[in-house]
Amino acid sequence: MAAWGNPSPKNHSELAPQRETSFMAKSPPEKKAPPEVRVLPMDLKLGDRLADERSEWQVIGRPYATAGGKTAHVRVESVSQPGVTEIRSWGAHERVSVHRATTEAGKR
Repeated sequence: MAAWGNPSPKNHSELAPQRETSFMAKSPPEKKAPPEVRVLPMDLKLGDRLADERSEWQVIGRPYATAGGKTAHVRVESVSQPGVTEIRSWGAHERVSVHRATTEAGKR
C-alpha cells in the first residue's frame, strides 16, 4: 500500500527497491559414498561390492543356485589384490549388504 504522499508503484522496476532480495548461496554438492543396499544373493549384479572382516570384494560372475535353489553362490575378486578370487555362498533366503555405484542401475 502506498502512503498518502507517495504514489503507488506501477511496474516491477519501481517495486525492486522496496523488495528485500536475500539469496543464500548453495554449497557445491558433496560426493557421497555409494549407497548400501541389502539384496538377495540371486539379485547380485556384476560390479557390486561386498565387505567382510578380511577385505572388500567385487562381484565378477553371475550368481547361481544349487541344492534345489536353496543355496546361492557367486564368484568374487578382492579389490585390494586383483587376481585373488573366491566363490562366496549364502542361503538363498539371506540378504547380503552390497555397495552399488548407482541405485538407478539396479532398477533397470
